[in-house]
Amino acid sequence: MHVFLAPLTFLGRHGTLAIALSLLVGTALPFLSAVMRPFLDEAILTLLTLAFLRIGFRAVGNEFKSPLPVIIATVIAMLVMPALAFWIAKAFGFDESHPGLYLALFIALAVPPITAVPIFASLLRLPGAIALAFLILCMAATPFVATLHARLFFSGQGLPFDGMTIGLRLAGFMAGAIILATIIKQLIGEERLERHRTTFDGINVLVMLVFAIAVMDGFGPAIVTSPGLVASLFVATFALATAQMAVMRTALFFLPTDQAMSIAFATGLRNMGLMVAALGLAIPETTWLWFAVGQFPIYFMPWFIELARRQRQSSQLTP
Repeated sequence: MHVFLAPLTFLGRHGTLAIALSLLVGTALPFLSAVMRPFLDEAILTLLTLAFLRIGFRAVGNEFKSPLPVIIATVIAMLVMPALAFWIAKAFGFDESHPGLYLALFIALAVPPITAVPIFASLLRLPGAIALAFLILCMAATPFVATLHARLFFSGQGLPFDGMTIGLRLAGFMAGAIILATIIKQLIGEERLERHRTTFDGINVLVMLVFAIAVMDGFGPAIVTSPGLVASLFVATFALATAQMAVMRTALFFLPTDQAMSIAFATGLRNMGLMVAALGLAIPETTWLWFAVGQFPIYFMPWFIELARRQRQSSQLTP
């Protein structure tokens, strides 16, 4: 058994770098996209289950004993930030001049963080429990808030948007993850889970690879046919993720630094795949390309943050 666990443990030890590399591997395997795409729901459920296993129900429950900071963060992330971005874009006529990219803002902002974000936070030695509590509230708010945004700012886009369907879908993921995590914890035991925590991080890397293969179909040809557009979207998606993190970090000035950083980090990594799945495949090509390029901040940002942290620590140690 140890022989099979060793590769997973190795991936877990190099989690942030392995996750970044998994996107490059996924991009290089577009012929497997059709094979992996049917397993996206299972991948989402697995990531959420791993988050509960790694962090624990008790730690998450403790965050909800004083829920005001997480509630404030959820309102900012799910209501204030998207509404402000949509209003500015609409004020400048972006909805009419670039409807595909305007719709891309919706799939990028009217959604909760990715389900892997509590694990990402833990890999960066940030509090994973508050990131998971934030994720849970954002998922609960999504059907109501996204419906509100759709009606206020995208009524002319003809979105096939059903908040009830999304709500039931998210509730199913959450209930399924809690049940699975409970069963696995009973079967394996707390001590063994703690001992193999790095192995579970390795499983997380493999699941992220499934995501990468499934969603990067068509990205390679776009680099050849529209390199300028792809480059612009790279800048835009990284800028949007970074701006969200910065705004949230500033807004949560009253929290301890590590907790504020954990929520800020989660805010910048949004689950665009959820909205793409909800809207169906009939979305403009530029919107889909934004979705594909938008995976790079998700996969690379944890590694970039870890590199920056190491550089800062190294400079502090240098006399």
